Amino acid sequence: MATQTYPRKQDYRVLSALAGLGQSLYKFAFDLRVLQSPPIGEWAEPFGSQQVGSSAMPFKRNPIDAENIDSLARLLAALPRVAWDNAAHSLLERTLDDSANRRSVLPEAFLITDELLRRGLRLIEGLVVNPAATARLFANYGVFAATERLLMECVKRGGDRQALHEVIRAHSLVAWAAIRAGQSNPLADLLCNDACTTQYATRNQMLAWLDASDYVGDAPVRAHRFAAMLAKELAPD
Repeated sequence: MATQTYPRKQDYRVLSALAGLGQSLYKFAFDLRVLQSPPIGEWAEPFGSQQVGSSAMPFKRNPIDAENIDSLARLLAALPRVAWDNAAHSLLERTLDDSANRRSVLPEAFLITDELLRRGLRLIEGLVVNPAATARLFANYGVFAATERLLMECVKRGGDRQALHEVIRAHSLVAWAAIRAGQSNPLADLLCNDACTTQYATRNQMLAWLDASDYVGDAPVRAHRFAAMLAKELAPD
């Protein structure tokens, strides 16, 4: 049958691809905003020497690029719905009642994506990473994750899982209270001096189990491989 228009599903596929790219940039920017918050401080946007962080509070350093990305990406995410309706309502592929919104939706989606990429590149190129903040957070909270290993190792040596779980829970609550009070995390010492755990292992063994530095697994290796692959693909011929 002869038709007047091409299948509008093509528009939907294009806009969905752009929205998918926007979603990835949105998540990156949203994670950055969380990691830039003062209690964490591991990442930060690039910040110029004369840049104003807030119009009302001079001390603030708002993540303006990340906020802009999330704002625009949220709008981009809504546009595929318009294209979906255009495709679904294209009666016998002859109706032109989508022509008005397509004049806005299609160019707007590409313009938004272009701005998202520009700001995303700006963030990546100027990203500030604070290893000291990471070390501080790891020192305070890493041991909590490693208690799982301590629990399993003690169980392997004949310990009662439920009883050991309660011991770790009780000491963890004490440690959380100490951290909230501005003190260092006492959890490792508390567990290494409890008779319920020392009967199954030495202090040195427990301290080794409570060291969460190897909990990242092979993530560093995979990250370097991925970075090398990107560098190879993006390198000029």
